Amino acid sequence: MEGDGYLKQYCRTLPLQVSAIPVGRMRQKIIAVFLFLFLTPLSSLAASKPQRVGIVLPDDEWLSSVEGFKEGMKGLGYVEGRDIQYLFENAKGDMKKVSETTKRFVAVKVDAIFTITNTALKVVAEITRTSKTPVVFGSASGPVESGIMPAQTTPDTHISGVTSSSIELVGKRLEILKEVLPQIKRVVVLGATGSDSSEAAFAAAKEAASKLGITIIEFRARSREDAIQTPKKITRKEADAFFLIPGLYVVGAVREIALEAKSARMPFVGYQVEHVKKNGALLGYGSSFYLQGKQSALLVDKVLKGVHPSKIPIERSSLHQLVLNLDTAEEIGIRFSPEVLNRADELVGGGSKR
Repeated sequence: MEGDGYLKQYCRTLPLQVSAIPVGRMRQKIIAVFLFLFLTPLSSLAASKPQRVGIVLPDDEWLSSVEGFKEGMKGLGYVEGRDIQYLFENAKGDMKKVSETTKRFVAVKVDAIFTITNTALKVVAEITRTSKTPVVFGSASGPVESGIMPAQTTPDTHISGVTSSSIELVGKRLEILKEVLPQIKRVVVLGATGSDSSEAAFAAAKEAASKLGITIIEFRARSREDAIQTPKKITRKEADAFFLIPGLYVVGAVREIALEAKSARMPFVGYQVEHVKKNGALLGYGSSFYLQGKQSALLVDKVLKGVHPSKIPIERSSLHQLVLNLDTAEEIGIRFSPEVLNRADELVGGGSKR
């Protein structure tokens, strides 16, 4: 046949092992390829496209959460560019940009949205309420306590994630502060104006302080710059320590607050591991943005595999640690007791190997 002659001539141009294939078998392979290309449903071909996750980052302070999330997805077998595509936007503290980014992600129909903090989650939750685009938060201080989500999920709930329990642990951190520094009497609690998470944390701090014999001085920052100025406004005669609670403005300025607190020789208490290890707070009791992000990858994986968010319970961060910064302690003239040092899960600086 004329077609056979063409195939024989074509086979002579191929490597030896291919040209050795009988012409009949070659014809069958070519036909099979054409049948696959023309008869395979488009839906099956589309399924091979990377799934898209929109990442809404409120500010630089939470970058480690995104790093942990991506590392978690990698550990679950997702290869960026092949299995998954990340659409990333850093709002740099601008809630208007959080809103605009979320609307864009909904418009392009991402498979899921990943975000961090109560403040950003509140915006994302409201914008996705109609579209029901699945949302997973990688670190939120208390979405139920601050009223963003109901305590009991319903079939149309489209949000799940990992809570840092930062509101829930306010009392525990005050208790630890009192044990570490027994002389503490007056504590400035730093929160943010207009923050649901801050208001819930203020209430928790008041309740715990009354039992510990501590007087709470509430300070609500109106902006990041306002938060940075707080240690300059409060003297050692007015308070004995600064105590950080969740709030976009204050957490976004934690590094600068820690520096100002050290200049004033005032103890500064954080609630995440990063606040002590990276930002220089004296002590902290809580989890890690990185680990919470990594833990949330397990929930995003379920969403991408078709599990509805209403079937995925909110998880607490899997690890809480007491971290002490020995360098900061030396700088502000504080010496931890042997009992406190032994109790710590991690010591930062001071030549410590822990």
